[in-house]
Amino acid sequence: HHGGANLSISMKNLMGIVWDRRFFHSHDLQQCIADVCTLEKKPVINIVDAYRLLQTNGPQGRSLTDVVPSKAMFISQDIVAADTAAAKFFNQVREMPLDTVGHLANGQALNLGTMDIDKLNVQRIRM
Repeated sequence: HHGGANLSISMKNLMGIVWDRRFFHSHDLQQCIADVCTLEKKPVINIVDAYRLLQTNGPQGRSLTDVVPSKAMFISQDIVAADTAAAKFFNQVREMPLDTVGHLANGQALNLGTMDIDKLNVQRIRM
């Protein structure tokens, strides 16, 4: 969990390429996260490591009680779909309605991907 973005997954992690992120935090962070994903050269694959989920005290966490072992991973070429699937999964651990993660809908509106993961070919692999 990350206060301003509500969740830090693939889309939010792309903010790491921006040198001065202060502007983002004071000018509609949810839209800025989606905007940074409109890069000409987009990630070819998005891998969400959800082996452990930070449910409280994000973004760093303070103790092991902040973490829930979930042993999951999400992989997709569609950055919005990967983050939507991960957000829905996270919602099982801690209430986090998709509409509170505004950069997902903003990314879909920018045609970066889809939030309708029911239309995707989802494969579950047990390890």
